[in-house]
Amino acid sequence: MFGRRITFGKKQHTLGELQELMRPTPDADGVTRVFPKEIWDDPKVGAMLRDLGFNPDDPRNIRKTAEDYVAMFAAAKKRLDERSEAFNRDMTARYGYCRAVPFLVIDHTIWDGEDGAFLYASMNLIGFDDWNVLMLAADERTRQMCGIAGHPGTVPAVTDVVAKHVTAWKARHEAALELYGVTATGGEGGITREQYETEKDTLRQEIVDKVGWMKPRIIDELVRIQG
Repeated sequence: MFGRRITFGKKQHTLGELQELMRPTPDADGVTRVFPKEIWDDPKVGAMLRDLGFNPDDPRNIRKTAEDYVAMFAAAKKRLDERSEAFNRDMTARYGYCRAVPFLVIDHTIWDGEDGAFLYASMNLIGFDDWNVLMLAADERTRQMCGIAGHPGTVPAVTDVVAKHVTAWKARHEAALELYGVTATGGEGGITREQYETEKDTLRQEIVDKVGWMKPRIIDELVRIQG
């Protein structure tokens, strides 16, 4: 994917080589940047990046650390637990009993893999948030009393469909990133930062919308199977 050649002065680099320069290691000040300080110190490339509206400490140029992601996931899981408790409390008040648990449309097998990193690192999406969650019955009593579909555990058919979509979304993002990388490093035929950000926002919304589209269909299929 990152094979296009771009030019810094007289030397040519592939985007793959640029990615190596952009390796996720901290700069001398301990901050890990997408474009590290050594790139900003290059008189041609640094000036070009600044002309494009970037600076070394732009939030978009700061990589999250593993600790940042751990904290982010923990906070999202806590919010999900709180929403689940509120859901069960409200449904119990209405029906006398409820024990529902979350079902993730994009499940943990995807989030724990390389494509999961694309979703949370590039798309800023977290699987524990509402957009990806259905509340389903944990037992038969809840299913009967509350009228909600039973939790099926993992659903390989759903996971397979979602995995194909995620792979396609990731490829689209990489293509946009490659085109933006051409522009950001002084090449021709790429896209602007604004165009890249627009494409990324569009793609992110498409992911959320697709999962939203799948939710009622998953419920309908579970109800059909469970009777």
